[in-house]
Amino acid sequence: MNPVREAFLKEYKSDTMFEIVQILDRAEQFGLTTEVVVTALKEMKEHPNSTPLLSLQIAANDWDI
Repeated sequence: MNPVREAFLKEYKSDTMFEIVQILDRAEQFGLTTEVVVTALKEMKEHPNSTPLLSLQIAANDWDI
C-alpha cells in the first residue's frame, strides 16, 4: 500500500483527525471554512514543523471560532 495512503488511514481514526473535523465543522457553521483553511496553510508555510491540527487551531483562533 502507498505509504501516504497508509499513514492517512491510520490518522483517519485518531483523535487528531476527529479534532480537525470539529474545527472544520465549526468553521463551516460560521461560513469561514475557506478563510480558516487558507490561514492554516499560511501558518504551515511559515512554520513547516507545525502539525496540521495546530495550524488549524491557530487559524480558528485567528477567526474567533
